[in-house]
Amino acid sequence: MVPAVVLMLAIPGSGASKETPPTSSAALDGAAGAFAQGRLDEAAKGFETVARDVSAASFIRGLALFGLAEVAMAQQDVLAAVAAWERLAADVTLLRFHRDTAKRRIAEAKRLRQGLPARDPAAYREPQRVLPAPGKVFYVAPRGDDAADGSQETPFRSLERARDAVRSLKRSGGGELPTGGAKVVVGAGDYPWDRTLELTGSDSGTAEAPVVYETPAGGTAVLRGGVRVTGWKPILDAAVRDKLDAVVRDRVLQADLKALIASDWGDATALRRRPELFVDGRPQTLARWPNEGFVKTGEILGTDTFKVWNTIEGCRDGKFRYVEDRPSRWLDEPDVRLYGYWFWDWFEEYQTVTSIDADEKTFTLARPYSNYGYRKDQRYFALNVFRELDAEGEWYLDRQARIVYWLPPQGLDVSKAEIVLSVFERPFVTLTDVEHVVVRGLTLQEGRGDGIHVRGGADCLIADCTLQRFGGDAIVVEGGSRHGIFNCTMRTLGCGGTRVAGGDRATLTAGGHFVENCIVSDISRLKRTYAPAVHLDGCGNRIAHNLFEDIPSSAMRIEGNDHLIELNWIRNVVRESDDQGGLDMFGNPLYRGVVIRWNRWSDIRGGTQHGAAGVRLDDMISGVAIYGNLFERCGAVHFGGVQIHGGKENLVEGNLFVDCLAGLTFSRWGQSRWLEAVERFLPQAGESAYASRYPELADLKSDADVNRIARNLFVRCEGGVLQRDGGIQVTALNAIADGALADQIVSGGKAPATSGLLRSVLFEPIPVDEIGPYGVNGL
Repeated sequence: MVPAVVLMLAIPGSGASKETPPTSSAALDGAAGAFAQGRLDEAAKGFETVARDVSAASFIRGLALFGLAEVAMAQQDVLAAVAAWERLAADVTLLRFHRDTAKRRIAEAKRLRQGLPARDPAAYREPQRVLPAPGKVFYVAPRGDDAADGSQETPFRSLERARDAVRSLKRSGGGELPTGGAKVVVGAGDYPWDRTLELTGSDSGTAEAPVVYETPAGGTAVLRGGVRVTGWKPILDAAVRDKLDAVVRDRVLQADLKALIASDWGDATALRRRPELFVDGRPQTLARWPNEGFVKTGEILGTDTFKVWNTIEGCRDGKFRYVEDRPSRWLDEPDVRLYGYWFWDWFEEYQTVTSIDADEKTFTLARPYSNYGYRKDQRYFALNVFRELDAEGEWYLDRQARIVYWLPPQGLDVSKAEIVLSVFERPFVTLTDVEHVVVRGLTLQEGRGDGIHVRGGADCLIADCTLQRFGGDAIVVEGGSRHGIFNCTMRTLGCGGTRVAGGDRATLTAGGHFVENCIVSDISRLKRTYAPAVHLDGCGNRIAHNLFEDIPSSAMRIEGNDHLIELNWIRNVVRESDDQGGLDMFGNPLYRGVVIRWNRWSDIRGGTQHGAAGVRLDDMISGVAIYGNLFERCGAVHFGGVQIHGGKENLVEGNLFVDCLAGLTFSRWGQSRWLEAVERFLPQAGESAYASRYPELADLKSDADVNRIARNLFVRCEGGVLQRDGGIQVTALNAIADGALADQIVSGGKAPATSGLLRSVLFEPIPVDEIGPYGVNGL
């Protein structure tokens, strides 16, 4: 076994930062060293000295009080540990995150004194919602009748009719529902969906009398926005057939859609209007070239030219040469589209081709042009090209002839396959200014647009639902308060999983929304950047206990204040885009109070020019706490497990970095650039809500690029612990650990509390076994 090597990262002096002097740093190191070697009385005395040193930075004094408490716990003196944590929690001059952590540790100590495990997993889960027995129940079934009475014996056929029955029930009660509220039981089976179920304020319940739409356990009610395509046969028109490559033209099938779709044929690439073909639940590929990956743009020929940073040349108008010969075959194609990362590898767009010049090998594109312009050697591919229907699973829709073409996989029995074309473009369900409504256990699928929209209102819950095969987002929550998305599966989506916005940033009032215990995978298929599993905005919302995986760009986009991101597992994301993180924040130094704790970040290795990180704090993001996370196999190109670009006062503490390109990487701005950029945020920083919540904003203009890094463990990070840090970061009690100890932590095992290495960094165990979804049938 390779022995663990402790690496104490020195704290800088007072040059670039107003942080602690070297004497306090040395004293903290000495106390931690004594603790690591079992000299507990000496350690306690040393930590106490630092904690009382008024010249030491608040960051260091807080660590000293944590050390004092850990020594007391090692001495089995829980009361003394609580006393240290209480001192920390009560001292408003210390970091807010440290004070909150001390309060948590006090609660854990109370459990220990009661003979219970310190951690209570239920404390980090949304409380189970016990619904009252409904006062009235209506039933819906696929073979029901909307002229019936909605009883179990004679159910309604549609959810709209059931909604209207609930409205009538409420009117008959003088505007109130009966005790226990109302329930609509949606029977198992398929429900063709061609109109939005609209719920408004008049459809609300109350806490004591909610309105519930649910499918009973053991059944599956499926709302379907597509049509099943049958009648497949070989291509009849020889002229059409001969456009295809000889090796596949005899295998390509066609089906007539005239009887299935009256008029709405959508658009080939417009988001939320684009039809898709699904075969046994798997999306097929709109005919494209190349069949996989990208080709590169050739010479840029636009005349509206510009330069970025005086070095990168581009043009704003879309005309460029293609390098390969293949596009010269497409002169008779009616609607060629291109999809590309036209200037930056972190933003992509679809473009329409207006003309192809085979002699000059040029594409001319239609307006609107790309937001960022075009440059040479950027990635793109072509799609909606009938002649390129040459790979199994590719398809093409001829909108003029109203015929769909498809190349089925070899061996597939087409007569037995379920082949569905998505049609419905609107949200399936909308809740506007609604309160206390539960949508539970439904499956929504095969829409071109979004699944569910919630706007305004309060205390609504979407639970145990499956949303799949949509062209847009699964669930959108805009405004309102205390809405929840719980235990849902969201997969195979063209855009993102959820977009959630709530709370008031002006007053820093919490929204109270949550996304918990969900699985979101295989998303951002059509919009491959900025369509994450959760896009969270506003103030005071929570993302917890989810699994996010298989995403070409970020899993989470966080904007706003005081959000809590905890106990999520994020893996195999940022697979295609560049300059992103598994979690990404951008552009506002007042996005403060965000806590990212106890998450697992696995196999985030994408990026092309800049890189991919587990967590990326981009362009001025400051005042964020990254605590107790596990970063494994994260970082690429120039990014480590955590990447900080131009931010300050971020706290990176108590994390484990394993097999990362580097632990932390920095792209520093420098004081002059910081001062220029921060000027526009100063008025809001001085407002009373911000000044009282974040007193450190009084020093917003000082100490650019200085962050706090402590109590972290690093294992096999080939690029080192810190890269491009400039020697100005405030660091304390970090260590390089051996693989055996890390493996023990990662596997969920309990590393020995007497470990000298763990003691030397005051490392708090990471609750690995609590990360990700947990087994709950619903709220």
